[in-house]
Amino acid sequence: MSKAKLISAILLMLLFFSSEYVFAITDARDVKDIGIDEKLGDLIPGEIILLNENNESVAFKDLLSKDTPTILNLVYYSCPKLCNFATDGLFQVVEETDTLRLGEDFKILTVSFDPEDTTQLAATKAPKYRKGLERAEGTQNNWPFLIGDKENIEQLTESVGFRYKVDGDEFAHASALIVLTPEGKISRYLHGIQHEPTDFRLALLEASKGEIGTSKLINSVLLFCYGFDPVGKKYALQALNIVKAGGLVTLLSLCVGLTYFWRREKKEPE
Repeated sequence: MSKAKLISAILLMLLFFSSEYVFAITDARDVKDIGIDEKLGDLIPGEIILLNENNESVAFKDLLSKDTPTILNLVYYSCPKLCNFATDGLFQVVEETDTLRLGEDFKILTVSFDPEDTTQLAATKAPKYRKGLERAEGTQNNWPFLIGDKENIEQLTESVGFRYKVDGDEFAHASALIVLTPEGKISRYLHGIQHEPTDFRLALLEASKGEIGTSKLINSVLLFCYGFDPVGKKYALQALNIVKAGGLVTLLSLCVGLTYFWRREKKEPE
Protein backbone atom coordinates (compact mmCIF):
# COMPACT_ATOMS: atom_id res chain seq x y z
CA MET A 1 0.00 0.00 0.00
CA SER A 2 1.37 3.44 -0.95
CA LYS A 3 2.06 6.06 1.69
CA ALA A 4 -0.72 8.30 0.35
CA LYS A 5 -3.29 5.49 0.51
CA LEU A 6 -2.17 4.56 4.06
CA ILE A 7 -2.63 8.14 5.21
CA SER A 8 -6.06 8.28 3.53
CA ALA A 9 -7.10 5.05 5.25
CA ILE A 10 -6.05 6.39 8.67
CA LEU A 11 -7.95 9.63 8.06
CA LEU A 12 -11.05 7.68 7.09
CA MET A 13 -10.85 5.64 10.31
CA LEU A 14 -10.52 8.81 12.36
CA LEU A 15 -13.46 10.29 10.44
CA PHE A 16 -15.60 7.25 11.15
CA PHE A 17 -14.86 7.03 14.86
CA SER A 18 -14.92 10.74 15.59
CA SER A 19 -18.28 11.74 17.10
CA GLU A 20 -17.89 15.20 15.58
CA TYR A 21 -17.71 13.91 12.01
CA VAL A 22 -19.82 10.79 12.06
CA PHE A 23 -21.88 10.52 8.87
CA ALA A 24 -25.17 10.90 10.68
CA ILE A 25 -28.60 9.98 9.46
CA THR A 26 -31.14 11.07 11.99
CA ASP A 27 -33.68 8.43 10.99
CA ALA A 28 -32.49 4.94 10.03
CA ARG A 29 -35.51 4.55 7.75
CA ASP A 30 -33.99 7.22 5.51
CA VAL A 31 -31.21 4.84 4.43
CA LYS A 32 -33.48 3.36 1.76
CA ASP A 33 -33.68 6.78 0.11
CA ILE A 34 -29.89 7.04 -0.26
CA GLY A 35 -27.75 5.23 -2.80
CA ILE A 36 -26.98 4.83 -6.47
CA ASP A 37 -29.16 2.96 -8.96
CA GLU A 38 -26.92 2.11 -11.87
CA LYS A 39 -28.37 3.13 -15.23
CA LEU A 40 -25.75 1.72 -17.56
CA GLY A 41 -26.32 2.67 -21.18
CA ASP A 42 -28.70 5.52 -20.41
CA LEU A 43 -28.10 8.86 -22.11
CA ILE A 44 -27.90 11.91 -19.85
CA PRO A 45 -30.21 14.65 -21.20
CA GLY A 46 -28.03 17.11 -23.05
CA GLU A 47 -30.38 20.03 -22.43
CA ILE A 48 -29.62 20.14 -18.68
CA ILE A 49 -28.31 23.65 -17.93
CA LEU A 50 -25.51 24.26 -15.43
CA LEU A 51 -23.47 27.29 -14.37
CA ASN A 52 -19.68 27.37 -14.49
CA GLU A 53 -17.36 29.28 -12.17
CA ASN A 54 -17.72 32.39 -14.34
CA ASN A 55 -21.49 32.30 -13.78
CA GLU A 56 -22.04 31.35 -17.44
CA SER A 57 -24.89 29.03 -18.43
CA VAL A 58 -23.80 25.97 -20.35
CA ALA A 59 -25.72 22.94 -21.61
CA PHE A 60 -24.56 19.56 -20.34
CA LYS A 61 -23.98 18.29 -23.88
CA ASP A 62 -21.55 21.15 -24.45
CA LEU A 63 -19.57 20.22 -21.34
CA LEU A 64 -18.81 16.74 -22.64
CA SER A 65 -15.62 15.93 -24.46
CA LYS A 66 -16.59 15.09 -28.04
CA ASP A 67 -13.84 12.53 -28.62
CA THR A 68 -12.97 11.16 -25.18
CA PRO A 69 -14.80 9.96 -22.05
CA THR A 70 -15.95 12.26 -19.27
CA ILE A 71 -15.87 11.55 -15.53
CA LEU A 72 -18.88 12.92 -13.63
CA ASN A 73 -18.14 13.67 -9.97
CA LEU A 74 -21.27 14.57 -7.95
CA VAL A 75 -20.56 16.36 -4.65
CA TYR A 76 -21.65 19.49 -2.80
CA TYR A 77 -19.17 22.22 -2.04
CA SER A 78 -20.13 22.97 1.55
CA CYS A 79 -19.79 19.30 2.52
CA PRO A 80 -17.49 18.96 5.58
CA LYS A 81 -16.75 15.26 5.10
CA LEU A 82 -17.36 12.71 2.36
CA CYS A 83 -17.24 15.02 -0.68
CA ASN A 84 -13.77 16.28 0.14
CA PHE A 85 -12.45 12.74 0.45
CA ALA A 86 -14.20 11.75 -2.78
CA THR A 87 -12.69 14.59 -4.80
CA ASP A 88 -9.30 14.01 -3.18
CA GLY A 89 -9.57 10.37 -4.23
CA LEU A 90 -10.38 11.40 -7.79
CA PHE A 91 -7.39 13.75 -7.86
CA GLN A 92 -5.14 11.00 -6.52
CA VAL A 93 -6.17 8.40 -9.10
CA VAL A 94 -5.76 10.94 -11.92
CA GLU A 95 -2.22 11.58 -10.70
CA GLU A 96 -1.49 7.84 -10.50
CA THR A 97 -2.82 7.07 -13.97
CA ASP A 98 0.27 8.13 -15.90
CA THR A 99 -0.72 6.50 -19.20
CA LEU A 100 -3.81 8.69 -19.63
CA ARG A 101 -3.79 12.47 -19.34
CA LEU A 102 -6.53 14.86 -18.31
CA GLY A 103 -7.45 17.04 -21.26
CA GLU A 104 -5.99 14.66 -23.82
CA ASP A 105 -7.65 11.36 -22.97
CA PHE A 106 -10.54 12.30 -20.69
CA LYS A 107 -12.37 15.18 -19.03
CA ILE A 108 -13.82 15.65 -15.53
CA LEU A 109 -17.00 17.43 -14.48
CA THR A 110 -17.44 18.17 -10.78
CA VAL A 111 -21.06 19.19 -10.20
CA SER A 112 -22.70 20.24 -6.93
CA PHE A 113 -26.07 18.64 -6.26
CA ASP A 114 -26.88 21.32 -3.66
CA PRO A 115 -28.94 24.04 -5.43
CA GLU A 116 -27.90 26.47 -2.69
CA ASP A 117 -24.23 26.29 -3.69
CA THR A 118 -22.88 29.32 -5.54
CA THR A 119 -20.43 29.88 -8.37
CA GLN A 120 -18.19 31.72 -5.89
CA LEU A 121 -18.04 28.62 -3.70
CA ALA A 122 -17.29 26.46 -6.73
CA ALA A 123 -14.48 28.81 -7.69
CA THR A 124 -12.88 28.47 -4.25
CA LYS A 125 -12.84 24.67 -4.49
CA ALA A 126 -11.31 24.38 -7.96
CA PRO A 127 -7.81 25.88 -7.47
CA LYS A 128 -6.77 23.22 -4.95
CA TYR A 129 -7.04 20.53 -7.61
CA ARG A 130 -5.96 22.58 -10.61
CA LYS A 131 -2.75 23.62 -8.92
CA GLY A 132 -1.84 19.99 -8.41
CA LEU A 133 -2.45 19.16 -12.07
CA GLU A 134 -0.20 21.72 -13.68
CA ARG A 135 0.99 19.13 -16.20
CA ALA A 136 -2.53 19.05 -17.67
CA GLU A 137 -3.20 21.70 -20.29
CA GLY A 138 -6.34 23.83 -20.12
CA THR A 139 -7.28 22.45 -16.71
CA GLN A 140 -10.14 24.90 -16.17
CA ASN A 141 -11.89 23.69 -19.32
CA ASN A 142 -11.04 20.04 -18.72
CA TRP A 143 -12.04 20.00 -15.04
CA PRO A 144 -14.76 22.62 -14.46
CA PHE A 145 -16.59 22.96 -11.14
CA LEU A 146 -20.28 23.59 -11.75
CA ILE A 147 -23.56 24.30 -10.01
CA GLY A 148 -27.22 24.27 -11.06
CA ASP A 149 -30.70 25.20 -9.96
CA LYS A 150 -33.02 22.70 -8.27
CA GLU A 151 -34.81 21.62 -11.45
CA ASN A 152 -31.68 20.95 -13.48
CA ILE A 153 -29.81 19.27 -10.62
CA GLU A 154 -32.72 16.94 -9.96
CA GLN A 155 -32.88 16.05 -13.65
CA LEU A 156 -29.16 15.28 -13.64
CA THR A 157 -29.13 13.21 -10.45
CA GLU A 158 -32.24 11.26 -11.46
CA SER A 159 -30.76 10.49 -14.88
CA VAL A 160 -27.72 8.83 -13.29
CA GLY A 161 -29.60 7.17 -10.40
CA PHE A 162 -27.96 9.28 -7.68
CA ARG A 163 -30.25 9.28 -4.63
CA TYR A 164 -29.54 11.61 -1.70
CA LYS A 165 -31.44 13.17 1.17
CA VAL A 166 -31.28 16.38 3.17
CA ASP A 167 -30.22 15.60 6.74
CA GLY A 168 -30.30 18.71 8.89
CA ASP A 169 -27.91 21.24 7.39
CA GLU A 170 -26.16 18.59 5.32
CA PHE A 171 -26.87 15.84 2.79
CA ALA A 172 -26.72 12.09 3.27
CA HIS A 173 -25.43 10.54 0.07
CA ALA A 174 -23.28 7.85 -1.50
CA SER A 175 -20.16 8.38 -3.61
CA ALA A 176 -19.16 7.14 -7.05
CA LEU A 177 -17.43 8.30 -10.19
CA ILE A 178 -19.71 8.03 -13.21
CA VAL A 179 -17.90 7.34 -16.46
CA LEU A 180 -19.59 8.69 -19.59
CA THR A 181 -18.98 7.99 -23.25
CA PRO A 182 -18.27 10.92 -25.61
CA GLU A 183 -22.00 10.86 -26.48
CA GLY A 184 -23.01 11.22 -22.82
CA LYS A 185 -24.11 7.62 -22.20
CA ILE A 186 -23.39 6.05 -18.81
CA SER A 187 -20.65 3.49 -19.32
CA ARG A 188 -19.53 2.55 -15.81
CA TYR A 189 -19.84 3.45 -12.11
CA LEU A 190 -16.74 3.34 -9.90
CA HIS A 191 -18.11 3.25 -6.38
CA GLY A 192 -16.37 4.60 -3.29
CA ILE A 193 -13.96 7.45 -2.60
CA GLN A 194 -10.67 5.76 -3.49
CA HIS A 195 -10.04 4.01 -6.79
CA GLU A 196 -7.42 1.70 -8.20
CA PRO A 197 -5.57 3.20 -11.19
CA THR A 198 -6.16 -0.03 -13.13
CA ASP A 199 -9.93 0.19 -12.63
CA PHE A 200 -9.89 3.89 -13.51
CA ARG A 201 -7.90 3.32 -16.68
CA LEU A 202 -9.98 0.34 -17.81
CA ALA A 203 -13.24 2.23 -17.23
CA LEU A 204 -11.98 5.05 -19.45
CA LEU A 205 -10.76 2.63 -22.12
CA GLU A 206 -14.11 0.84 -22.02
CA ALA A 207 -16.02 4.12 -22.43
CA SER A 208 -13.86 5.06 -25.41
CA LYS A 209 -13.74 1.54 -26.88
CA GLY A 210 -9.98 1.68 -26.55
CA GLU A 211 -9.67 4.79 -28.70
CA ILE A 212 -7.69 6.85 -26.18
CA GLY A 213 -4.09 6.62 -25.00
CA THR A 214 -0.90 6.07 -26.94
CA SER A 215 -1.39 2.43 -27.95
CA LYS A 216 -4.70 1.19 -29.30
CA LEU A 217 -3.23 -2.33 -29.63
CA ILE A 218 -2.37 -2.50 -25.92
CA ASN A 219 -5.79 -1.03 -25.09
CA SER A 220 -7.48 -3.76 -27.13
CA VAL A 221 -5.48 -6.45 -25.34
CA LEU A 222 -6.38 -5.02 -21.92
CA LEU A 223 -10.08 -4.82 -22.76
CA PHE A 224 -9.94 -8.41 -24.03
CA CYS A 225 -8.22 -9.69 -20.89
CA TYR A 226 -10.24 -7.74 -18.31
CA GLY A 227 -13.95 -7.65 -17.62
CA PHE A 228 -15.99 -5.80 -14.99
CA ASP A 229 -17.04 -7.90 -12.00
CA PRO A 230 -20.51 -6.62 -10.99
CA VAL A 231 -20.24 -8.29 -7.59
CA GLY A 232 -16.81 -7.04 -6.59
CA LYS A 233 -17.37 -3.74 -8.48
CA LYS A 234 -13.89 -4.07 -9.95
CA TYR A 235 -12.24 -5.15 -13.17
CA ALA A 236 -10.92 -8.69 -13.10
CA LEU A 237 -8.96 -10.93 -15.43
CA GLN A 238 -11.26 -12.98 -17.64
CA ALA A 239 -9.84 -16.48 -17.36
CA LEU A 240 -11.65 -17.83 -20.42
CA ASN A 241 -10.29 -15.06 -22.62
CA ILE A 242 -6.78 -15.68 -21.31
CA VAL A 243 -7.14 -19.38 -22.12
CA LYS A 244 -8.41 -18.53 -25.60
CA ALA A 245 -5.53 -16.13 -26.19
CA GLY A 246 -3.03 -18.68 -24.91
CA GLY A 247 -4.51 -21.34 -27.15
CA LEU A 248 -4.29 -19.05 -30.15
CA VAL A 249 -0.64 -18.23 -29.43
CA THR A 250 0.14 -21.92 -29.05
CA LEU A 251 -1.61 -22.73 -32.33
CA LEU A 252 0.23 -19.96 -34.18
CA SER A 253 3.55 -21.09 -32.73
CA LEU A 254 2.83 -24.65 -33.80
CA CYS A 255 1.95 -23.53 -37.33
CA VAL A 256 5.13 -21.45 -37.60
CA GLY A 257 7.23 -24.35 -36.35
CA LEU A 258 5.67 -26.88 -38.70
CA THR A 259 6.02 -24.49 -41.64
CA TYR A 260 9.71 -24.00 -40.83
CA PHE A 261 10.44 -27.73 -40.69
CA TRP A 262 8.36 -28.41 -43.80
CA ARG A 263 10.34 -25.84 -45.81
CA ARG A 264 13.62 -27.08 -44.41
CA GLU A 265 12.73 -30.64 -45.35
CA LYS A 266 11.86 -29.56 -48.91
CA LYS A 267 15.27 -27.86 -49.31
CA GLU A 268 17.28 -30.87 -48.16
CA PRO A 269 18.60 -33.03 -51.06
CA GLU A 270 17.08 -36.46 -51.35
